[in-house]
Order: sequence, then structure tokens, then C-alpha cells
Amino acid sequence: MFRVRNPQKALRTIALIRYNLAALFLLLALLREERLLFLGLALLAFLMARTGYCPLIRR
Repeated sequence: MFRVRNPQKALRTIALIRYNLAALFLLLALLREERLLFLGLALLAFLMARTGYCPLIRR
């Protein structure tokens, strides 16, 4: 686990990165043949961003 000065700011940053990752996976799903793989990864990244799941940040 990591201790950070401002856990809310760290979690917001991680969520923003995960939203961008979900967008990247959606773009890859449009361009690549492995559509189900990239759609599944996009869904996972989106759900992790929405729930704020991050076991490494101590609140």
C-alpha cells in the first residue's frame, strides 16, 4: 500500500487514467480484429474508474 498526502487527488488521477485507458481500448476495438478482448478490457477499465477501486492507495 502507498501512503499519499492527498488520497482523493490520487484517486481522481487514477480514475482519469482509467477513463483514458477505456477510450483507448474502445478505439482499438474499432480498429483491430480482437473486438471482444478490447471491449472486455474497456468495460473493466471503465468499471474500475467508476467504482474508484484502488487497493494500493491507503485512505
